[in-house]
Amino acid sequence: MGSSNSILGDTSAADAYYDFIIVGAGAAGCVLANRLSEDPAVSVLLVEAGKSHLDELKSKIPMTFPQIFKTPQDWAYETIPQRNVKDRSFFWPRGKILGGSTSLNAMMYHHCAPSDYDEWTGDAPGWSYEAMRPYFRKAENYAGHELHTDVDLSHRGAGGLWQTRHAPRIDICNDCLQSCRNVGIPYNSDFNTPNGTLGCNHITSFLDPKGHRSSAATAYLSPILNTRPNLHIVTMTTTTRLIFSPLSAVPTVMGIEVARTPVPGKEPSSERWIINARREVILSSGSINTPQLLMLSGIGPKVDLDKVGIPLVKHLAAVGQNLYDHVVSGGISFRAAKPGTTLDYLANPANTLLPMAQWLLTGTGPLTHMVGSGAAFIRTDDPTLPLGSKASQTAETTDETSGKNAPDIELIWMPLAFLDHGFKAAPPGTEVFTLTATLLRPKSSGSLTLTSADPFEKPRIDANYFADDNDMKVLIKGVRLCLRVARSQPLFSRLDLRSDNTDMNDVFWLGDADPDKVTDEELREWLLRNVETLYHPTSTARMGSSPETSVVSPTLRVHGVDNLRIVDASILPYQISGHTTAPVIALAERAADIIKGEYTGIAAARVNKIVQ
Repeated sequence: MGSSNSILGDTSAADAYYDFIIVGAGAAGCVLANRLSEDPAVSVLLVEAGKSHLDELKSKIPMTFPQIFKTPQDWAYETIPQRNVKDRSFFWPRGKILGGSTSLNAMMYHHCAPSDYDEWTGDAPGWSYEAMRPYFRKAENYAGHELHTDVDLSHRGAGGLWQTRHAPRIDICNDCLQSCRNVGIPYNSDFNTPNGTLGCNHITSFLDPKGHRSSAATAYLSPILNTRPNLHIVTMTTTTRLIFSPLSAVPTVMGIEVARTPVPGKEPSSERWIINARREVILSSGSINTPQLLMLSGIGPKVDLDKVGIPLVKHLAAVGQNLYDHVVSGGISFRAAKPGTTLDYLANPANTLLPMAQWLLTGTGPLTHMVGSGAAFIRTDDPTLPLGSKASQTAETTDETSGKNAPDIELIWMPLAFLDHGFKAAPPGTEVFTLTATLLRPKSSGSLTLTSADPFEKPRIDANYFADDNDMKVLIKGVRLCLRVARSQPLFSRLDLRSDNTDMNDVFWLGDADPDKVTDEELREWLLRNVETLYHPTSTARMGSSPETSVVSPTLRVHGVDNLRIVDASILPYQISGHTTAPVIALAERAADIIKGEYTGIAAARVNKIVQ
């Protein structure tokens, strides 16, 4: 190979041939680059459209990730106006940096519900929870915590590359946990075990011993940079299309075409390079970029490709379809009763000087806290929870969960204001404690299509939020439960709730609203104004057995196309009941064993039998 440095300085510095080419250095791509390059006889190229993570300080500091939004390190997508949400367009941040969205998300480590994976096996044999469990543990290096001695370490990883632990927290977060318990939500000592995720607790973070974010890049790439001459990483390089062999009867990928990623404000270069793959190209670009690249290359629904003049290579109707996302209520803001109750003081740059110095010197302090400190996973058909109201008859809803022990709503609490993705601070002179409700199992799904054949033009994203009214009815129940948690002790004593607030435009209106008096219609109207994404798009290249309804087989090979696999959140058959980072990293760990087992026989014993 031409260079001993892992990160190459220029697109054109890549070699002409590699055994494996991985497109996208997000959660899955970083794992695959590390695991496939463990064999020094195998050459691997990892291609990333964004920059290196090494000098991005705001990614390293746990509390500053919102400051990366809408910068060159963010793809900063926008949905089309959503017809069921007052024609609002939604901002969708996605990481454009080594580590992908693991370099700019809220660092919430969560396995989701075991039945989520068992549900997959109906159409993707071999992907059960029991098949995934070893890979959650393989990836993780969990550090215990003196306040979490009830965690059963036999269910957690030790010695993995990805660092996880419980972050520090302030008193109001402990009070919120107790209030959740007092309204009837059971305590769960660990969300990440075979016992399931229902219940409430502080949530595990991917935080390293130095108080830095442990992203997929810092965990899987940083330790091996410049130590594996068989691994090359090219940054600021956009993959524009797949290259197919002209000699094969079946579409066969033989490489990729790449270009330098355009500098913001400048026209893209017309210069292109071809890089060849001896074995496979693996797409790990995520739920937006992976289906976009497939369609740019002629793989997708014929009718959509015809509209933008792209010659059809392989008709796969499911490419870009089945787009699921977690929609969140938006921040339900509560006034703190006393100054110094929350972390809102950090919104003032002058107040961050000492915390920044503390973090730089010791890796401790308020900047190591989590924005989402804790969570409660509940079922809205749970008769023991106070989900109803005197103001409205409780709406009938259908159960969309993956199993009887799986949730359909997640409550998250935050010790600060989180308004408009963090772009807005608490109102002057106030401090805010935030609760949110997230719809975990939406019935509504959207789609992604091309607007042109230009690889640098963003695709058309239609989240199709609330196309099915069941989603709104379930979310309303979750919001009402948030209001009851805030009125339960000991959290209630820390808040300043005002019963005379009638201004729905006031940031505190919903927090002040009495859960027994506010109507479902009032909650619906507030939600239509305030809902946002929780940043979890999935399933746009879903896994399944049939090419009629899916894009990849259970071995993650693209149906009807040789030498092409997909490993990222786009292949999830259905939306999962929680946060997507840990599942995608475990999925990629398992995918690496599947791939290595196919080519060498090594690790075959670790792979459950897959129906081809």
